[in-house]
Amino acid sequence: MATVLLRTTIIYIILISAMRLTGKRQIGELQITELIITFMISELATVPIQDLSIPIAYSLFPIVLLLCYEVIVSFLITKSKALKKIFAGNPTILIKKGKLDQKELAKSRIGINEFLGELRLKDISDISQVDYAVLEQNGQLSVFLKSENQPVTLTDLKIEQVNQGISHAIIVDGEINESNLKCSQKNLKWLNKYLDTHKLNKDDIFLFTVNDTNDINIIMKDKK
Repeated sequence: MATVLLRTTIIYIILISAMRLTGKRQIGELQITELIITFMISELATVPIQDLSIPIAYSLFPIVLLLCYEVIVSFLITKSKALKKIFAGNPTILIKKGKLDQKELAKSRIGINEFLGELRLKDISDISQVDYAVLEQNGQLSVFLKSENQPVTLTDLKIEQVNQGISHAIIVDGEINESNLKCSQKNLKWLNKYLDTHKLNKDDIFLFTVNDTNDINIIMKDKK
């Protein structure tokens, strides 16, 4: 049992490191080469855990080798258009200037009902609203609406709006997050002064956020 635990821990650490090296993309965003590498690594990782007679190095060496292949291929793809086309493919335009390309749709092996379903997932109820639809290399569908179907923006209405940026969680469940405090360009002196002015105790605060325009939102802990 101890051997299984040790092997599992080692493989787990190696896989976490491997996934960190390949980035943070989700499964649906992986390129073909990245997806194949992921599947192969997952298979290799289970072998020494299931069969204790197999040395763990027999699994670790192929995993490291596959990661090297992925790094090399990723580098070569950025340098060669020909290799990029082979390994990553090209985006496919399914709708161009409002016209559906039925040949490209069939070549991509996408049924019309499936395609309409993808549009509905993007809150598009009618295909006639679409100006361009592009099937990206990772299988995701990018859609661009016709100008008359695009939502109205503040720029269209000529309304000036200040960008609020993101909200930084300064206090979470009574604990001060100094990293977020620094990101918000504030300091402990500012925070303590604000808390003292409003007679607040950080231990009673569930969430304290401030955005880039200094808008503050506070949620107090529920009383037990």
